[in-house]
Amino acid sequence: MAGGRMSALSLPIDSAASTEFRTFRTRTPLFTVSAGRVLVTLTLPERLNAGDVEFARRLAEQATAYAVEVERLYRSGRPSGRSSSGRPSSGRSSSGKGAAA
Repeated sequence: MAGGRMSALSLPIDSAASTEFRTFRTRTPLFTVSAGRVLVTLTLPERLNAGDVEFARRLAEQATAYAVEVERLYRSGRPSGRSSSGRPSSGRSSSGKGAAA
């Protein structure tokens, strides 16, 4: 993000959190994540381009990697790696690069 502001949002996820994907006949789809009293909805412009398709593919790849890691941690019985502040102590960034556990 060159020269612009960046906002950050951390959603603590628990068993009450949810996701929803909705399609429509006359507009682009919506993808929503709900956690606690926070609802985040991903929207797209009405006219899509190749960058929008690439973003959706990267989102799917990263969500798959997240699910695989959560399942691995669950099956191993290991803690999630969160510090006392609730922030991850290590992991991957949204670009797929970062510290390996």
